[in-house]
Amino acid sequence: MLKEIIIRDIKHNILSIRLHILFILIMIVFAYGSISYIAHYKNEDKASQQSYQSYVDAMRRDAERNISNLATGYRNMFSSPRSNGFLTDAKEKHLPNAFGMTAYNVFYFDVKSGNVNPFLNVFTELSWGMIISLIISFTVFLLTFDSISGEKEAKTLAITFANSVSKGTYLFGKYLSAIITCLIVLLPGMCISLIILLMSKIISFNAGTIAEILGFIFAVIIFIACIAAFGIFCSVITKSSNISLLIALSMWLVFVVLIPNTAIYWADAFFPIERIDVIDQRVSQARDALNRDAPPGSWSSSSNSPFRPEHELRAAIQMKLLLSKKQIKDAYFNDMIQQYKKVELLTCISPVCIFEYMSEGVVGGGYIKFRKYWEDLHVYQSQLLSFFKDVDAKDPDSPHWYNPWEDYSTSKKPVNFNKVPLFIEKSPSFEDRINAIIKFFIFFVIYTSAIFYISYTRFKKYDVR
Repeated sequence: MLKEIIIRDIKHNILSIRLHILFILIMIVFAYGSISYIAHYKNEDKASQQSYQSYVDAMRRDAERNISNLATGYRNMFSSPRSNGFLTDAKEKHLPNAFGMTAYNVFYFDVKSGNVNPFLNVFTELSWGMIISLIISFTVFLLTFDSISGEKEAKTLAITFANSVSKGTYLFGKYLSAIITCLIVLLPGMCISLIILLMSKIISFNAGTIAEILGFIFAVIIFIACIAAFGIFCSVITKSSNISLLIALSMWLVFVVLIPNTAIYWADAFFPIERIDVIDQRVSQARDALNRDAPPGSWSSSSNSPFRPEHELRAAIQMKLLLSKKQIKDAYFNDMIQQYKKVELLTCISPVCIFEYMSEGVVGGGYIKFRKYWEDLHVYQSQLLSFFKDVDAKDPDSPHWYNPWEDYSTSKKPVNFNKVPLFIEKSPSFEDRINAIIKFFIFFVIYTSAIFYISYTRFKKYDVR
């Protein structure tokens, strides 16, 4: 009986005019989104390659000049775009993608627009994730809001239960048919998008890409199942399809618009952190305190012998200033990250947010991409500093007094550039992605099961006459 219910509902859904319109709309949006992504990715990738080449050229110039310039030279690093960004942009234009460092410290992260007009950041890219979050979620609600209340109004619900079918089987059949119908509408659009992207040669069908696409589709199925459970819930708590529609639209607005776009408010209200101007003031106070307590001659300098004692004092005070600033700024950066993670959990009340977080894990983008870059950059900074100290230790003309800003008291000899470690951005590992996905997957399953169970218990008491 379950099979008959599913087949009957799928046929009914496919024949409906509203689904035909949505099908055409989804096909157009997927095709247009892929075409626009190709142009955007090519521009971003070209800018990223130029930025990385500038970094390599600067490292080569400093290595050929002297090793101390290599260590103290300030590097502006930029995260590269993902070729799988067509699956989801993971809101990366709002996440840090620029980093500043020397061999002594990673100083900051920031959001840079690169070669994109920053005023255009208000617009959203037509990625698969955006299409799923907006259009497919609406489609699921459209298919399910009257699955029970609409049948009651049409007087077909009582006729159905005149036969030997349980309410649980009937409700589950309605539920599965809505999920399958959405996938039937969705998959052709995805296929068209893939064809366009493959023709552009931006992506290739390797094992990694196939795994990411399949993982994304898996996340989509879970998301559709969750929204369908809410749609069924809207239908069983009322006996009027008009009221069911109103409740469904209200839920859609809350999940898609209200919760995702009020995250900043919730962060400030429940998990406040100090303002950046307060942090900068604290850095200035720490610097002033160190200057007051510094031994006389700490800021003296001379172009004469590097072994002069004022160079040692200058190096020591500069290093203290760096470490003081690092301690304050690193604590602030950690507060920002912790605030984000807390708000992430808070917004999980919205299936759209859960889907977006899960998709980030699948593609290795968004927050986990930033964390990977941030942590790898710190590892690289330590490697570069160790390399510099090893070279400096072998120079008998250096007093080995490490000054993080100047070359007064360390080696001034050039170094073979081929031996210099360079930073190479790496994608999050499979383990990192699984760790990011699993908690949201478990929450999705529990969330969906709970909503469907509530709908089932309500439907058992539903008057089908």
